[in-house]
Amino acid sequence: MKIKAVSARHTKINKIEKLKAERSYQEAWEALQRYAKEGYDAIAKEDMDFFLKCFGIFDRPATPGKFMIRVRIPGGRLTSQQAKTLGEAAKTYGNDYMDLTTRMQVQLRYLDIADIPTLIETLESVGITTWQTGVDNFRNIVTDPLDGLCFDSVIETAPLIEKMQSLWLKKPEWIAAIPRKFNTAIGGTGSNRCNLFAHDCCFALANREGEYGFNVYLGGKVGAIAESADIFVTEEEIFSFYEALMKVYKKYGFRDSRNKNRLHFLIKEAGMEALVEAIKDMAQRDFAPAGETLVKQPRTEERDGRIRLKDGTYALHMVVPSGIFSGTAMMEAAQAAETYGNGSLNISTTQNLFILGVAKENIEKLLAQPPYDKYSNRGSAYTNQMVACAGIELCPFGVIPNKSDAIDMANYLEEAVPLPEDAGVRMHWSACVKGCGVHELGDIGFIGCKAKENGQTVYGVHIQLGGKSTISQEEAYTILKTVPLTRAKHYVAELMRAYRDLRNPKERFEQFESRVFRRYTKGAIEFILRWNVEVATPKGFEPLTFHPKWTPNIEHNEIFELGTRLYKTLTGQNPYQGTHLYNPIETTPAKHPSKLNPSIDKGLGDIIMKMIALSSKRYEVFTEVIHAIEEWARSNRLIG
Repeated sequence: MKIKAVSARHTKINKIEKLKAERSYQEAWEALQRYAKEGYDAIAKEDMDFFLKCFGIFDRPATPGKFMIRVRIPGGRLTSQQAKTLGEAAKTYGNDYMDLTTRMQVQLRYLDIADIPTLIETLESVGITTWQTGVDNFRNIVTDPLDGLCFDSVIETAPLIEKMQSLWLKKPEWIAAIPRKFNTAIGGTGSNRCNLFAHDCCFALANREGEYGFNVYLGGKVGAIAESADIFVTEEEIFSFYEALMKVYKKYGFRDSRNKNRLHFLIKEAGMEALVEAIKDMAQRDFAPAGETLVKQPRTEERDGRIRLKDGTYALHMVVPSGIFSGTAMMEAAQAAETYGNGSLNISTTQNLFILGVAKENIEKLLAQPPYDKYSNRGSAYTNQMVACAGIELCPFGVIPNKSDAIDMANYLEEAVPLPEDAGVRMHWSACVKGCGVHELGDIGFIGCKAKENGQTVYGVHIQLGGKSTISQEEAYTILKTVPLTRAKHYVAELMRAYRDLRNPKERFEQFESRVFRRYTKGAIEFILRWNVEVATPKGFEPLTFHPKWTPNIEHNEIFELGTRLYKTLTGQNPYQGTHLYNPIETTPAKHPSKLNPSIDKGLGDIIMKMIALSSKRYEVFTEVIHAIEEWARSNRLIG
């Protein structure tokens, strides 16, 4: 074995590993029937905190005495019978509530421990399970929700997923046996409809020397995009590679700090080359170098509402904002799928639903039926691909309500900045830094936090920009921190106005961000947003705008350029007759803006003067300017 980095990391093990050595999931499973009879207070702490989660059973302190259960839906595929059973279970046991999740799964909530064994048995009877959907297990494998059906589908992955999960699902040697959770994605289409490169293990459609298969990417997680392993596998080879990877991770994955036990950290310590060599040794076979990755397009079809499939039928989209669904709606969707489609439904990683196999002549009939009376077939540019994980009402880690915040933001933007039908923006909301809302891959990402407003602690967000969903997949970068939710919508509206006013025809926000916003430093973007929201709007000044041909590349120069523009906008005059390399040519100072425009008070004018000063006397970075603006705005009671 060439992975040397692991030796020092196994001298200590964390408390969960010690617990797994002292007790087993089998004991918790056997105790579940007893807990159902004896009640909530009889549940052993170690089972509550860890082992019951192996079966997808989660105690939720936010709903005292009640449980959430996570249901595995491989590739998001449901038959109408499975969908009906899920809906009936939610109505019978869980207040008719249901979440659709970013892993193409379903979560039922408000469950009593007395009902859980029966609930699990009912789900198992229709071929779905809750096993290994929590803690240190291989999680639900995701894929394109139109896998095998859409025109750009080359390899149908559903049969591969079934065989891949059979390697570990309900196998005693794999239940809670790995260092931390392990996420897998596989894409057999040319479009990235499942956030493909954000997983521990990613198989991306590829072609090598005329043969179709998959390129392998490894080490993705919240805050990190998977890296190429420079390996190509065929449909037949994928299982030997995957099983070998499983064994390498189980054997050599770190078991000390729980914060650094994902595959990502093993790769960082040992190196990708060493990991790949270990996988080849474990598999006892070589694998070809990577071919050309063919997953190059982002998802766009949701905005059309209906997607024509290869067999001539259609997939009908259903927008489920923030994934908030119900048992009743799922039962209605199942009935609609039987009556007007082929009886199949697919959940997407955007927490939405597709009803499949709908003949063209049945489309309008279907759209007139429940649950399309409650859930739109064509949402807005803001809701079609919106993602939001559970917040404080349902999750112990949540910092903000989140789901309702995402919906409120979308509703505000639809009213304030309506976008053309061919526009699209992906807004991803995570209620905390754990990132279940996959905020780092959104066009605009939100991370729940606490903020200050008028001296009070309130709900807030960190706002990110620029996540990518194509082969150039990149993490978003933070542009604003600890913003109160009451103000966050105004900053985002400024971004949307720039997108609306400057976009090219049919240009998605992802492309627009690369073309326009990437020309600016993060500090410049924050300054423009804050100036417009905190100064220009309340004072009635003309707002700053973004420019597609912006050229300054360091903050010191951008400060001068933006200051010069503000001076001209507010006074009608240029501050200097000429400039050279972001400095005035003449030595005579510009006139103070307040002397040219009475609506500009001295404090604000001082800030502008320091933005356009000689290099040696100018603000160095935007944090200095923003701090001065905030102090001025507070003193003028424009912000709390």
